[in-house]
Amino acid sequence: MKLFKFILVLFVTVSFSSCSEDPKEPTILLSNANIAGIHSINSFNLDTKVTSETNVGGVSSPSVATSAGYGDTFQIDFELTENGDYTLIGQYRLISTITPAGGSQVSETSILLVDDSGTYEIDTTNNTITFTSSLDALLDFSLDASSRLSGTFNVITFNETAIVLRQEKEEVLEAMTTQIKTNIRFERN
Repeated sequence: MKLFKFILVLFVTVSFSSCSEDPKEPTILLSNANIAGIHSINSFNLDTKVTSETNVGGVSSPSVATSAGYGDTFQIDFELTENGDYTLIGQYRLISTITPAGGSQVSETSILLVDDSGTYEIDTTNNTITFTSSLDALLDFSLDASSRLSGTFNVITFNETAIVLRQEKEEVLEAMTTQIKTNIRFERN
């Protein structure tokens, strides 16, 4: 009986230790040379939460508005050069659901034209890419996070076929706090 228990325990241990996670594509070193090339976008998500504080009679009352958007029908070329430049040209459809503070939810669909360029810098220590757009959003108020690439993104996945970037940022302007979460997936052409 002891031999049977020993064999059973050994079998279970070997079975569990031989199981592995789902196979993943091997990652490659994040560098300008390895990331250079033409990529297409196949996924874009943008979530925004705006919290504002209203003070009435000494009582602070927060209000929250949210929006969630995702892109599809991408016709965009995203080129990264080895010298640290990028261009992002094309168009895509953005489907947004906006929930204003104290209001009814509104959905809208729009076609966004993208014509952006600038520079990028890779930080291999923190596994990030920082994009600096050559567009000036202050001169063109219609420019927002969905029509230009700007800021620091965490590199979630980087392999021979895909790049997945995520950005979470918070902007505070007087009594209003805006939290923005962006996820973009690129496929190498």
